[in-house]
Amino acid sequence: MQRRITYVSALIMLLMVGLFYTDTQNKATAEVHYQRPTLLIAGFGAGKRTYNHFIDHAEQRDDGHYALTAVIKANHIQYFGDWRPDLQHPMIKVVFAQNKASWQQNAIWLNHLLTQLKQRYHIDSFNALAHSRGNLDLLIAYGQRHPLILKRAVLISVPADGALGRGDTLQNRLLANGRPKFRHSAYRDLMRAKKDFPPGVHVLSIMGNIGNGTDSRVTNVSSKSLVPVLGDRFSTYRQVLVRGPLASHHLIVRRNPQVRRMAGNFLWPDKKNPQPVH
Repeated sequence: MQRRITYVSALIMLLMVGLFYTDTQNKATAEVHYQRPTLLIAGFGAGKRTYNHFIDHAEQRDDGHYALTAVIKANHIQYFGDWRPDLQHPMIKVVFAQNKASWQQNAIWLNHLLTQLKQRYHIDSFNALAHSRGNLDLLIAYGQRHPLILKRAVLISVPADGALGRGDTLQNRLLANGRPKFRHSAYRDLMRAKKDFPPGVHVLSIMGNIGNGTDSRVTNVSSKSLVPVLGDRFSTYRQVLVRGPLASHHLIVRRNPQVRRMAGNFLWPDKKNPQPVH
């Protein structure tokens, strides 16, 4: 009888130790924080190759490193790659499977992604690099919901007042108050997003000029229209004009070395020390 009591007591003790060990491991796992990621958001009709040269350039300089590709579908998100907690300045490609959906729809999907990243990787903030219509996806999403805090954003070819063939025209101009003379649907949607757009984002806006005040698709007037609509919500704002053949709409994000350098330096200003995890 005594032997049986001893056996049961030992078994209970082992179970308690096992439960304590499991609980400790779960807590340790939950407390693992990953470094702040930079989301790479492409434009209308674009895919996963848009930022390949930027990623190569960042990795060669040991600035940022590719971590994941997130393919956003209507009902779920697929992840490809390996994001480790020790990876400094991780980059995540954002790919919309339906890459010609409206920016209103993309904004909803993008917030689903941000929510999942927070839950999976225990992060609180992110950076972003966006091109063309991807800027509207990002800015509208952040004005609707903000599961993660946007710290730094490089916005390339921002169609803040539309694009050529999609609302805006070469006849548009900025008025004395800085606002565009003709205000299109993108501008109106950004105005609606302003009310709930959190302050504090550091922004670098890059626009191209191939000689006619446009990058062939987005006018400089349209890009400059971001200032009157959201400028007072930004913590800092810098606007840069890039000229020449590599300033055209598609090449400025894919091939322009000047843009790659400016974007990398802005996103990761202190490359020697890791960014805060929160």
